Amino acid sequence: MIADAATIDNGATLNGDVVVIGAGPAGITIALEVAGAGHDVLLVESGRETFSREIQTLADAAAWDRDLHAPMSLTTRRQVGGASIIWGGRCVPYDPVDFDPRPFVGDSKWPVSYAQLLPYFQRACDWLDCGRAVFDATLIDTLPRTLVPGLVDGDVRTSTLERWSVPLNFGKHHGRRLRGSDRVRLVTGLTCTQIVCRPGESSVDRLECRTLAGKRIHLRGRAYVVACGGLESTRLLLASPGPAGKALGNHSEHLGRWYMAHVEGVVANVRFRTPPHATVFDYERDVDGVYVRRRFSFTSEFQQEHDLPNIAAWLANPDLADARHRNGALSFAYLALASPLGHLFTSEAQRRSLTGEAVPGAPYGAAERSPVRQHVANMVRDARSTARFVASFGMKRFLTRDRRVPGFFAYSPSNVYPLQYHAEHLPNRESRAALDSERDALGMPKLAIELRFTEQDVDGVVRSHRYWDDYLRRTGCGHLEFLHHDIQAAIWERIGGGFHQVGTTRMSARAEDGVVDPNLAVHGVPNLFVASSSTFVTSSQANSTFMIIVFAVRLADHLRTVVQST
Repeated sequence: MIADAATIDNGATLNGDVVVIGAGPAGITIALEVAGAGHDVLLVESGRETFSREIQTLADAAAWDRDLHAPMSLTTRRQVGGASIIWGGRCVPYDPVDFDPRPFVGDSKWPVSYAQLLPYFQRACDWLDCGRAVFDATLIDTLPRTLVPGLVDGDVRTSTLERWSVPLNFGKHHGRRLRGSDRVRLVTGLTCTQIVCRPGESSVDRLECRTLAGKRIHLRGRAYVVACGGLESTRLLLASPGPAGKALGNHSEHLGRWYMAHVEGVVANVRFRTPPHATVFDYERDVDGVYVRRRFSFTSEFQQEHDLPNIAAWLANPDLADARHRNGALSFAYLALASPLGHLFTSEAQRRSLTGEAVPGAPYGAAERSPVRQHVANMVRDARSTARFVASFGMKRFLTRDRRVPGFFAYSPSNVYPLQYHAEHLPNRESRAALDSERDALGMPKLAIELRFTEQDVDGVVRSHRYWDDYLRRTGCGHLEFLHHDIQAAIWERIGGGFHQVGTTRMSARAEDGVVDPNLAVHGVPNLFVASSSTFVTSSQANSTFMIIVFAVRLADHLRTVVQST
C-alpha cells in the first residue's frame, strides 16, 4: 500500500520488520524482495509519486566546485523511483579485475570477491529488465563476432557488452506491486532526518522523520536500511550521532571520504580502415530482443601488467550542437533537444550536455553551438535520410509496444567515429563530502562536497588511448586521431562528476578500514545497513546502477535471515 505522510498523525510511530529509507532502485528492490519472503516492510520516501521542486531542494548541497561537480538537482531525484527517473538505462557489471589486489590502486581492498557476486547477476538483470546476464558478444550466436572485420580480441577486447533496460522508472514499473502488497507500506513525503541509537547500546532504536509541514514521525523495526543514494545516505549517517560519540559509521574516520565518480569524455576519433558498412556502430539486439552495445576494453592481465585503471570506450556521435557534422539527423536531434519540448525526450542533464552546455560529469562536454540556420541547412541537404531517421527513431523510441530503443548513433560513411571513454576514478582519501553549517528546510545540515581527481586518473586515460591506437594499427584495422595537441590538458578540461556517487561509506572486512562490513551492516551497529554505491570500494569502468541492484538483492537475502533470528 502507498500512503502520504500528510495522512499520518503528528507524533505517530510506524513499525515494520524492516525499515527502508529511500524508494529508489535499491530501496524498492529490497522492500519487495524481503516482503516476498513474508516480512513486513516499511518503505519511506522523502519525495512523492510526482515530482516536487520544494522537496527536491532538500538535497541541495551548501558548497561544491561548480566546475568539477554537477549540482545535486541534476544528479539526484527525491521521488518514488529515485534516480531511475533520470537514468538512461545502461546496465554494466564490474569486472573481476576490480576485486583483485592492485598495488597501484592503494589501500582499497574489497572484502567480497567477484565470484561471490556473480550468482546475483541474473536476479539483477531481472529487476532491471535487461535480459540475460551475458556481457560478452562472443557468447551470443546471433551477434557478429567482431566490431569491424579482422579486429579480433587480444589484449584489447571489443566484444564486451553493455545491456540496456527499457529504460526503467522503478516507481512506475513496480507501482502496482507496491500498491497491491499487503507486506509493504510505502510512506511518501516523509524525510528521515536522524538515526537514533539505543542509549548505551550499539544498535538502532528508531528513525526520526519529518515532513515539510512540520510533522514529526518515528519509525521502528528490527532492521534498518539506508538506501537514499550515494551522497544522501552518507549525509544521513554524518548527521546521526553514533554510540561512540562520533557520527554514526565514522568510527574509523572513513565516513564521507574516498568520494569517487568517473573520468569520461572524448579526446580522439577512431578511423577504421575496414569497409564502412561492416562496422557495428549502433545498438544491437540479442536473442531476446534486448538492446546491447559493444565496448573497447582491456583484459585483466593487460591492466595488471601495465598498472592501468579500469576503462571502457565506445563509438559515439559527433557533437550534436556543431553543425559541421553535416548530418541532417543529428541536426534534427539537436533542434528537438534545444527546443522548449526538449525536456520531454531525456533527462535535464543529458539534454544540456547534448545541446552543447558544459555539465560536469555528464556524457558530453561543452561544444560550439552553430546557428539554427546551419542545422536547418543540414536537414534540407540531407532531407531523405533525415526523414527516414525521424520516422524510424520516432517509432522505435516513442510509438513501439516493444522495447524502446535507448538512443541513436549516426552512421559514418568515412568510417570515423568519436571514441567516448568512461574510466575508473581512483580512490583518494582527500576526495570527500562533509557536513556544512548551512541547513535545509528541515534543519538537516547540508553537504560540502570536495571531489578531487589526480594526475594518475588522467594518465590512465592517456595511456589507454595509446594502447588502443597501437592495437588498431597492429591489427591493420585502423588508428586513433587525437583531437588535441595536449591530451592531458583536454582530459583535465573535461573532468568532473556527481552522477555516480561512489565510496563515501566504503565496505571493509575490518572496522578500522571502512564504514560497513561485507554484509553492508555499519561496523558495530548490527541492525543498520547501507544499500548504495557509496559502499563500493572502487569505481571500475561501469556506471553504478547494475552493481547497486546486485548488492541490493544480496542484502535482501541476508535481511531475511537477520529478521528471522531477531
